[in-house]
Amino acid sequence: MIIGVLAILKAGSAYVPLDPAYASERLRDILTDASPSIVVADECGQRALGEDTLSSVCVVDPNGIDMDSALSSNSTSNPQVPELTSQHLAYIIYTSGSTGKPKGVMIEHQGVINLIHGRPEMF
Repeated sequence: MIIGVLAILKAGSAYVPLDPAYASERLRDILTDASPSIVVADECGQRALGEDTLSSVCVVDPNGIDMDSALSSNSTSNPQVPELTSQHLAYIIYTSGSTGKPKGVMIEHQGVINLIHGRPEMF
């Protein structure tokens, strides 16, 4: 999944981490609120999210990608990546929802940079 996260960030998009261990209602609420256009989920993640929840989004299974053919077919391709700043959105993390529904907290690239500089032992 780390390759997927890096690809999402490099493309100038943001991600929403989902844990398949979450209750299906929580996962459904998060996906409804976030309204992603693409969900990167392996078989376990897809089972946890359920067919109904995933019916309106494009699902990419990272284990179902043939990297050799994907790389060879795009080896000369170099798509333009939008210029990013530290204020661009990196990811949305959802609260526990202890006071009701989970709420999305938007984390910009600067927040990730601060974390890396503040806690280098984690990396």
